[in-house]
Amino acid sequence: MKKQIALVALCSASFAAVAQSPDAALQEEVAEFTSMELLETWGFLLSERFNLGGLDVTDAEIDAIARGMKRYVNREDPPTDLSKSIDPMQTYFVEREAQVMEEHKKRNKAEELEFFDNLVGRPEYQSLATGLYFQIIDPGSDERPSTNDRVRCHYEGTFLDGTIFDSSYKRKEGPSDFALKSVIPGWTQGLPLIGVGGKIKLFVPAKLAYGDAGTPGVPPASALIFEVELLEILGPDPAELGLPPIPQ
Repeated sequence: MKKQIALVALCSASFAAVAQSPDAALQEEVAEFTSMELLETWGFLLSERFNLGGLDVTDAEIDAIARGMKRYVNREDPPTDLSKSIDPMQTYFVEREAQVMEEHKKRNKAEELEFFDNLVGRPEYQSLATGLYFQIIDPGSDERPSTNDRVRCHYEGTFLDGTIFDSSYKRKEGPSDFALKSVIPGWTQGLPLIGVGGKIKLFVPAKLAYGDAGTPGVPPASALIFEVELLEILGPDPAELGLPPIPQ
């Protein structure tokens, strides 16, 4: 409900902004979508809101969800007695989410072990005692960041199977700025290995990434691969100097 209210408020704010500055609005390209595209987008957002992607739902289960929605739209009776089924339904999803996370964790740990075992002893890969493996594609300049610095980087992150899960190259905002102490340990350890203008490929075990818990978009116990280009060192993180944070 809170997200729905926030979404409505966001849309209202957008309309208000257009009403206040019509000249600016006319200069922007207006995107047009079909009603079916908008409905499909709504379905996408519903799935995201309820984390259906994290439950490994099957096509048959998606059909069951759609049948339930159709019942409501057609003003038919619900498929179960809601006075008796709400609590079991909530318990089912909590238990299922825990089960899926455990299965992902076991599978990803096995894949990580096999992957890093294949890197051991190969001269084209270097490693740190922490378990981080890396390849320096371009060493860059002699100016290297410390762990207390903020840096500006371009990067692309993939899972072990090569699937891209994040990329600054594909975002309109351009490169990303961040404090080295505020990112995953694999980055904190890896970025000081190159200088400005350099590029490094990091092979990050889960313990140096998002751990067994994972994070939105990254399943539990996921080992990750990043290609990172160090564009600029922005100086010490204000937090290290006791200053207010830099506005984002």
